[in-house]
Amino acid sequence: MTEQKVSLRYARALFDTAKITESIDTVYNDFLLISQYFVISKELSVVLRSPIIQNWKKKQLMTELFQKNVSELTYNFLLLLTEKQRESFLIDIISYYERLYLAYKNTIKAYITSAREIDDSLKNKIVSEFENKLSKKIIPNFKIDPAIKGGITVRVDDWVYDASVRNQLNQLKNKLIEDMLVLN
Repeated sequence: MTEQKVSLRYARALFDTAKITESIDTVYNDFLLISQYFVISKELSVVLRSPIIQNWKKKQLMTELFQKNVSELTYNFLLLLTEKQRESFLIDIISYYERLYLAYKNTIKAYITSAREIDDSLKNKIVSEFENKLSKKIIPNFKIDPAIKGGITVRVDDWVYDASVRNQLNQLKNKLIEDMLVLN
């Protein structure tokens, strides 16, 4: 079985258990915290993936890092992963759980890029507009990229809305080139 299938099965099992125990949000927040550990310490991922490090040491590490910082359900899940020698899948499991969670909450992440900083009222207006367009709640992630020259781009999963000046200039350039080729 592939890593993705295994990770999805564990994520789905945890999600279903969290739904039954009414702790979907708690587990999601626990996973956000655990993800931060991976961002802060690249070594954590290396340790969990290492076949050389013994299981009892990995369990001890899980206990030291997470026992007091996450819910009992999440902590027991981490121990189960370690016992089943699936701790190396934790990052993928977190990713799949997040997808299940966001789908359940009818929410989606949007990556919004502008050429310069935009004020909060315009940010709220952009988010509101796309929430209406997509019929989902949006978790926005704003970024500045002067290379787009002006306007905005919005990326949601594999869909991109590009209203940047850079894109409009490229379209104009391509149209002019196409017209010139037709004339020749």
